[in-house]
Amino acid sequence: MEALFKLCGVLLVSGCAALMIRKSNPEMSLSLSAAALIAVFGVSLALLRPMRDVWEKAQTLYGLEDVYLLPLFKCCAAALVARFTADLCREASQNAAASAAELLGVICAIGAAMPLIGSMLGAIGEML
Repeated sequence: MEALFKLCGVLLVSGCAALMIRKSNPEMSLSLSAAALIAVFGVSLALLRPMRDVWEKAQTLYGLEDVYLLPLFKCCAAALVARFTADLCREASQNAAASAAELLGVICAIGAAMPLIGSMLGAIGEML
């Protein structure tokens, strides 16, 4: 929780700075926003370690295979990357590119979920 407040503080400070320089230098404003987003995203990857530990524990304790958990993480990653990309595109006033990034994120999430859907359909077929 402490990391959340620190990261949000960094984003608020960079957002205010970007807002102040937007009129005089819009390119620098976008670069500042992108740099802050990349820095926070990089730091937040370390916060995902507990999720990985739970994943590994579930695999060892319950014998879960990657086919069940990996699509979930891939879908979450696709959603986050698409969202960050779309927000940066909107910041640069590129609404069409932002929509394309969101659409690509949805397509990637559906593609990542296909193995899970296939295994679920196989399990249902075995029950029938």
